[in-house]
Amino acid sequence: MPQSKGRRKSKTAGRPTPPKSAASRGKKAKESSKLYVAVMFGLMGLGVLLVVTRYVLDTPSWLLLVGLAAMGGGFLMTTNYH
Repeated sequence: MPQSKGRRKSKTAGRPTPPKSAASRGKKAKESSKLYVAVMFGLMGLGVLLVVTRYVLDTPSWLLLVGLAAMGGGFLMTTNYH
């Protein structure tokens, strides 16, 4: 039965190259502003407060939706946090 030749292996095969950091590339690292962080945690905290208020004081159910939306918005903001 005929045999295949196989692949040639390069010298760096199997060794992943380390990612270059921002400092080694000469670029400034991104950093989120303090206002962004305050709004992010504020939305999450407000959402928790609204959800707890909904169940403790037996307020209308729309308050639950607003609280969940606020928490979701805060968590979505975490994806852009640097």
